[in-house]
Amino acid sequence: MASISPIEYETRLFINGEFRAASNSETFPLKSPTTLETIALVPEASVQDTNDAVAAAKAAFPAWSKLSPHDRGAYMLKLADLILESDQDLAYLEAISMGRPVSGYWDAKAAAKKLQYFATSGWNVQGQTSLNTPGYVNMTVRQPFGVVGVIIPWNVPVYFFINKVAPAIAAGNTVVIKSSEKAPLTSAKLASLVQTAGFPPGVINVLSGHGNISGTTLAHHMDVRLITFTGSGRTGRLIQQASANSNLKNVIFELGGKSPTFIFEDADLERSAKESAHSIQWNSGQVCMANSRVYVHASVADTFISLFKENLKSVTLGDPTDPHVNHGPQADEAQFNIVKRYIELGKRDGQLILGGENVTDHKGYFISPTIFTKTPEDAPIMKEEVFGPVVNINVFTTEDEVIQMVNSTEYGLYAAVYTRDVSRAMRFAMSMEAGTVGINCTSPSGAFDLPFGGFKSSGIGREGIHHSVDNYLETKTVLFRVDNEP
Repeated sequence: MASISPIEYETRLFINGEFRAASNSETFPLKSPTTLETIALVPEASVQDTNDAVAAAKAAFPAWSKLSPHDRGAYMLKLADLILESDQDLAYLEAISMGRPVSGYWDAKAAAKKLQYFATSGWNVQGQTSLNTPGYVNMTVRQPFGVVGVIIPWNVPVYFFINKVAPAIAAGNTVVIKSSEKAPLTSAKLASLVQTAGFPPGVINVLSGHGNISGTTLAHHMDVRLITFTGSGRTGRLIQQASANSNLKNVIFELGGKSPTFIFEDADLERSAKESAHSIQWNSGQVCMANSRVYVHASVADTFISLFKENLKSVTLGDPTDPHVNHGPQADEAQFNIVKRYIELGKRDGQLILGGENVTDHKGYFISPTIFTKTPEDAPIMKEEVFGPVVNINVFTTEDEVIQMVNSTEYGLYAAVYTRDVSRAMRFAMSMEAGTVGINCTSPSGAFDLPFGGFKSSGIGREGIHHSVDNYLETKTVLFRVDNEP
């Protein structure tokens, strides 16, 4: 029985302050990954719609960028309040569209917190001055780019929407957001809240559809000066190529991960097993920083693996709108098939000790938590991102051996180590090629006031309350010559 009653929801495109259907009336079906039934026909933004959204953002930019930080922030604070009021609605929409359990839904509160911070961050946008050139008073000023393209993923869409839009508009830019075709409903809901908050038309525009139409158009568009994207490495490469082939627009990317966690013989085994099991299981494993590789010291391997299995056995699969469920389906059929393919590869290369079977007592795209051991380091399932509730646990004996293992992939988003030895922990923190390192904690642990991003193929740039606004600002040098004589 669903805990939250169905609500009416918006699906249309939001362009220049108004909702509208696609210009060519095209739609695509959005199917529930739980029931496999079509729950909405969502407009497929055309090239013309995308161009219209960019034009609206470009027209809105001069007036929006001239507002004071206080005036821009007032709209943002109103939006934050509306998001908090819509917490249950957003949770429900996420559950029915991509299977996110309402029981663990924290996104609206986190998004509102980010909005509230960035609502005042515009005051920190300042340049510098210099008197080091005789006869001149020189300075720099920070100015917004103009139109920013925002392409967000489907796994945590409300948070990513705000995490990217808030600093962009706080800096004075206007934005065009493309939601994921797997999870468009909460972005459309946020668009309705933007309208209710009274944002000037064109400041925030929201499109739905597939990447090969609206996403490609944004990436190639000559009036889009910056693209920020979170998603797969494959799509990131395509966006970067399009950006380079158009107007060399700046890019900010958070891409995939194959995050490792290390359990040493002196670790708190119960805590490390509980936290690392949660990391790979929450949101059905559809998390870029999930610790999908766990390395445990040989002396405690049997105990740790037993504890890890017990934590995953207690997971409750089912209807994600049920507050007693903490494990929903994969987001759609395509993602379900990808994860199933990797499970078959895992069976070929490693030893299956939990899960891996077909879930027959639920209709939707459910995959139970799955554990492999004794998998060769060069196996595809050890190198490639699965994006599902699948973990590989391998055994190690020496530090040098395991450091080579951790850095053997092209990913470098998150890594973790459990040990009571402070020196060892810091050796690992310095040695691991990862943008974030957890010591006696693992993902999704993070810090509100510190940056997030990846090494190597896991991303370009950093996002965070002290970093994101800078991403959306150009620096201009102004040379002011001063006459020596009055």
